[in-house]
Amino acid sequence: MTIITPDVAAADTEDLLNSVFDSVRDLRRELQDLKQRVRTGKDLDKTGDGKTLASAIGLLETCQKVENRLAECRNKSRGIVQGDYALDLDKARADIAGKLDRIRAASDPGQVPG
Repeated sequence: MTIITPDVAAADTEDLLNSVFDSVRDLRRELQDLKQRVRTGKDLDKTGDGKTLASAIGLLETCQKVENRLAECRNKSRGIVQGDYALDLDKARADIAGKLDRIRAASDPGQVPG
């Protein structure tokens, strides 16, 4: 059994995002070509150019999904939950330890176990 940690999930998501960026770069070239053909009045290939536009729309949706997943992984690794907050457990431990120390100092040694 493999344990998947947020770092592994984030790394996988970053790899996917890089792949999507490569696809975006390729699609950008195709769209620039299409734009140039439209400007110069050249005949358009309705089937091929339609596929290029459909690819652009699909790729934009994929980019948004991957970016959201990457943000979730980063938040999870920072301890941030869905409500956009995180608990600072180190600070909580320090606060509790300080309060216990004050209680011990104010109490008789026999009342509170040290």
